[in-house]
Amino acid sequence: MKPYVYLSILLVFVTFLPAFAQNDRANLPLSFRPSIQDRLYQAGLKMNRLPQPDLRRVRQEDEIHPGTRFAVPLNADFGLYQSGTWTDLPDGSRLWRLQLEAKDALGLVALYDDFFLPDGATLFMYSADRKTVLGPFTSKDNTPSRKFVTGVAQGESSVLEYWEPAAVRGQGRLHIFRVDYAYHRQNLLSSGFSTAGSLDNELGFGASDSCQTNINCGVGADLAKEKRGICRIMLVVQEGTGFCTGNLMNNTKQDGRPLLLTAFHCQDGYIPLYDFWRFDFNYESSSCENPGGEPPYNSIVGCTQLSGRRENDFLLLEMKHAVPGSFKAYFLGWNRTIAAPSFGSIIHHPRGDIKKLSLDDDGISIFRDSIIWNNDVTTPSEHHFRSRFDLGSFDIGSSGAALLNQDRHVVGHLHGGAASCSGSTAYFGRLFMAWEGGGGALTRLKDWLDPEGTLQLTLDGMENSLNATSVVAGTVSMENGKGVANASVSLLSGGGLTVSTMTDSLGKYAFSGVPVGESVEISVTKQDVSLNGCSVADLIKVQKHILNVEGLGSPFQWIASDVNLSRTISTLDLIQIRKVILGLDQEFKFVPAWIFLPANTSFPNAPSPFQGSTALPTLFQIGALAGDRLDVNFTGVKYGDVNNSANPQN
Repeated sequence: MKPYVYLSILLVFVTFLPAFAQNDRANLPLSFRPSIQDRLYQAGLKMNRLPQPDLRRVRQEDEIHPGTRFAVPLNADFGLYQSGTWTDLPDGSRLWRLQLEAKDALGLVALYDDFFLPDGATLFMYSADRKTVLGPFTSKDNTPSRKFVTGVAQGESSVLEYWEPAAVRGQGRLHIFRVDYAYHRQNLLSSGFSTAGSLDNELGFGASDSCQTNINCGVGADLAKEKRGICRIMLVVQEGTGFCTGNLMNNTKQDGRPLLLTAFHCQDGYIPLYDFWRFDFNYESSSCENPGGEPPYNSIVGCTQLSGRRENDFLLLEMKHAVPGSFKAYFLGWNRTIAAPSFGSIIHHPRGDIKKLSLDDDGISIFRDSIIWNNDVTTPSEHHFRSRFDLGSFDIGSSGAALLNQDRHVVGHLHGGAASCSGSTAYFGRLFMAWEGGGGALTRLKDWLDPEGTLQLTLDGMENSLNATSVVAGTVSMENGKGVANASVSLLSGGGLTVSTMTDSLGKYAFSGVPVGESVEISVTKQDVSLNGCSVADLIKVQKHILNVEGLGSPFQWIASDVNLSRTISTLDLIQIRKVILGLDQEFKFVPAWIFLPANTSFPNAPSPFQGSTALPTLFQIGALAGDRLDVNFTGVKYGDVNNSANPQN
């Protein structure tokens, strides 16, 4: 019987997150400007204190599952209209701020289960001392699932700040259901992870050791294509948050299916929340030197698990959206033969830092013994390659990084080992063993990487071929069918295409040249006076509804009546409408002049449009645009105009 080899190191992932969204540091929160300090002082800012977690219990759990967690979740319930402070600004825009505090926290992470930013709006999260600023987040960060996470603001106190232009007043949606509490830096030492890195900057940009080599140094020139297939994964599980490295994989159909290979242990022992997983492409220095500021990156949010197996330590995911052509991503080739490579390289994100390169040019061996990892998982004999790096190292966050052979094909993925700038030994799960895995589609790779059953042993990589375009067009009209003219229609694609146009006199619009395969978001706004369409006749209809004399007949009439956004219709709405009719108010305080909903919106509680806490959908979203044309229509509702008498040509 072969002896077991005990490794005290597992590249665990649920960790203290960095400020990952600082791509535009010149764009700072509005509240930082001296010119509005008086207004903010008058409005005040209430501190919302979060409970401190039971850290003794948390540490006991960490002893059972050592080193695998650095942030613990706290339940929360904060939203734009039940929490925080609004401040009206002279130009008609408004600012919402929410301050959170958790005693002794090293940092706070905000997670959203309802996230929608209209065109022009911005969101920041920053530490109370303003040393960490996350953002600006914009409509480009909206996701079809409406799930989002804003990373970690360091320290025990943070501020969330949402700015909303007058033109989109009332259209934003933010609800924080969870705040993660980052704790005890020294847990990194107690995990037994062998590294010489500093604990002052645990993870994120600039956190990796000095011996790590940037991918765009001269030694990385031969991997110019392959580097574009590697991404940083930001993981969210029910128990915390963290980083791993992922690899975009080609398949024998070569159809650009967004398959991503990483390590099973990245999520092992936890409950993954896949809607929040984020994949950051092109996160790298543009040169061999470390950049002075954090570089930008391209992201996709959301995935599903296709297959995975502990013994092989592989996890195969499918991202929820096709990879946009603008990412210039590369689908990695692979080799599933039994042979060990004569040369090996890995491109990875140690500690969640920018893309780094490590090399082994002395030959890589098949490890003949079993391995017992420190999470009590045993991998059988011959399931791993063993490598001793000649350049660079690896670290927390490198887990899952592909081992590329001399032909730059994937032959394995990083499981763990002993990492140090003075010499590192790494173990990689073999693609050869994971191909058949546990014998079924859910526990092996062959069903997904060779869906046509070609029995190919090797497959070359492939450039992303999503370069076709489509036309997106439609009509914006009122419930009575009248076209709404001069409405602004905005389109945002997953690849960063942002365009807008105005509807014509019939309410029609069109966009051409929209990339096929990318996600698409469309929204509509319109500048108008609140008085348009408001009359005594509307007051009578609302009053009859309140008195149960004659109910409103359609969901759109209910929406038009709810001018105070209370999701009910009451005398408070009557008062607001009456003030606008009498000229006491020039505009409604809580809503814009118009709201636009996708024409295919369904109302399960009709005629009421309100369903629990679910916000009205003002955004049309599609995960991947297909075909040469997509028709998207919207229904416009003029607030206060219950009887559809508004002039849509204004």
